[in-house]
Amino acid sequence: MGKSAANSTALNSDLLSKPAQTSIGWRDSPSHYGRISRALHWLTAALVTLQFTVLLAWRGMGENAITLLLASIGPHGSLGFMLLIVTLVRLGWAWVNRKQRPPHPPGLGGRLARLVHITFYALLLWLPAFAILRQYGRGGALRFYGMELRPEAERNITWMIAPTDLLHGPLSWLLCGLVIGHIAMALVHRFWLKDKVLARMIGSRSG
Repeated sequence: MGKSAANSTALNSDLLSKPAQTSIGWRDSPSHYGRISRALHWLTAALVTLQFTVLLAWRGMGENAITLLLASIGPHGSLGFMLLIVTLVRLGWAWVNRKQRPPHPPGLGGRLARLVHITFYALLLWLPAFAILRQYGRGGALRFYGMELRPEAERNITWMIAPTDLLHGPLSWLLCGLVIGHIAMALVHRFWLKDKVLARMIGSRSG
């Protein structure tokens, strides 16, 4: 009996010494992003990755069975439209959670992080929105995975076409560069600085 009681006491002591693993809630908190913010973040990451994968595959290999398959999975215009909608939802959800989201770190690093996030949102809004505007200005049909949202028309509205023709390419590569930098900094925080910045998006409340 004495040995059993001692084992039970030791087990209870171990349990009390370890932090409890609590589940992530739907809403954000000052220490972690909630389930909805995480889902929107990773959905955005998947859409952007697929968009650039299709683009780079076409540029590198031209038209073949692989690029045609990728284009059928992620048509450029359809992915752009989805990115626009997801970004608008993300902005709305960020506004709802604005008083309880994890704060940016203080100092220059925090200000740079805030600037990068603002630039991300601006590009994710501008690129698809002006591409749609260009398509409309050219009179082209607007389609979402084969579903026609607006039929073709005979028109040529220069002010709708010119800004996107001028800036869509350079700003797309700026977005690509920011994505690469974002991933690199997340790895720096995780493996070099060893802080909990990455855990806000992928860890548990006790992580």
